[in-house]
Amino acid sequence: MDERDIELELLKMKRLAELSRRLKKSDREISEDPLKLLNSLLSEKAKEVLKVAEQQFPRETKRIVDVLARLVKEGKIKSIITGYSLYQLFLDLGLKIRMPTKIYYEEKGKRKPLSEYFRRV
Repeated sequence: MDERDIELELLKMKRLAELSRRLKKSDREISEDPLKLLNSLLSEKAKEVLKVAEQQFPRETKRIVDVLARLVKEGKIKSIITGYSLYQLFLDLGLKIRMPTKIYYEEKGKRKPLSEYFRRV
């Protein structure tokens, strides 16, 4: 082998190693904690929706969080994500999240659960 060929192969190997390090570093940055990155843009209601979604659809929710975190990191999502918009995203993807619902009534200025009313009746 010619001395130039050896130098060329060494340069190729160095370049490949550098690209490999960059790729691993960028993967690590994204995969470090996508939920933490995403939480900075979630409203309180959106955090509740995400928590319920994780309980009902853990694999799908993890994938959605990863994609949303990547979009936040790329600067494509800059505004606060509301609970309604996150819930709508899950619905658009075919995942019907069942949010806990409580109904209250007021009696003598106090707020009471509807179940208490039915127990008395």
